[in-house]
Amino acid sequence: MILDEIIAWKRQEIAKRKKEMPLDAVKGRVRAGSARGFERALVREGRLSILAEIKRASPSAGVIREDADAGELAAAMEEAGAHALSVLTDAKYFRGSMADLSAARSAVEIPVLQKDFVIDEYQVYEAAAAGADAVLLIVRILTDAQLAGLFSTAKAIGLGCLVEAHTAEGVKRAVSMGAKLLGINNRDLATFKTDISTTTSLMNCVPADVKVVSQSGISRPEEAKRLFDAGVCAIQVGEGIMRADDPGAKIKELLSLVN
Repeated sequence: MILDEIIAWKRQEIAKRKKEMPLDAVKGRVRAGSARGFERALVREGRLSILAEIKRASPSAGVIREDADAGELAAAMEEAGAHALSVLTDAKYFRGSMADLSAARSAVEIPVLQKDFVIDEYQVYEAAAAGADAVLLIVRILTDAQLAGLFSTAKAIGLGCLVEAHTAEGVKRAVSMGAKLLGINNRDLATFKTDISTTTSLMNCVPADVKVVSQSGISRPEEAKRLFDAGVCAIQVGEGIMRADDPGAKIKELLSLVN
């Protein structure tokens, strides 16, 4: 399964980076109190927010926009109305980098999420050092203890967290741990197939005080409206925006039937 392959590679990658730069050195590069409010940017009462994603490639879609300039794209996305950004930093499978994250963060005033397969606190400190305002924590790849530990680490250094689930059990685990901003991934990471009804079917599992970001598989304004009507506070869109000739125009189109 591709997810198992990614996680195995991620462990090797982290071990190598730890040798190149020990954790204490990474911690020393973190600027306390510099993070922008990620949850505040996405949770706007009665309105749909968009978390626009910079993604060069993926295992399921192949190359999407390999020559993308992260800084230029980020600025265009912000100008078009994106409320926050998500930046893929995995190099092997998504052709991203920490340099993309830093470039995007420097080009905008909105918050930036680091999107990667986070399994070690080292990655949380790395993200903060590169300028991330928030990190993605995927329930499926973490034990309860790991999830709670990474969530606590992120919060302790001022980072926001988007905690991602795909099933009712995943939602329960995220909520029990204390997540207030829940990502429901419409993509099954076992098969990489997407279905936006994943979000609508799981909304009844989410407590009223937990806000939902619907992730993946969203490409049309009708889908954005359907999700908004179902109660989500934001949509996360990557491929739909990155494949568009004009990413900014695509963001405006996605929000055209709401707000």
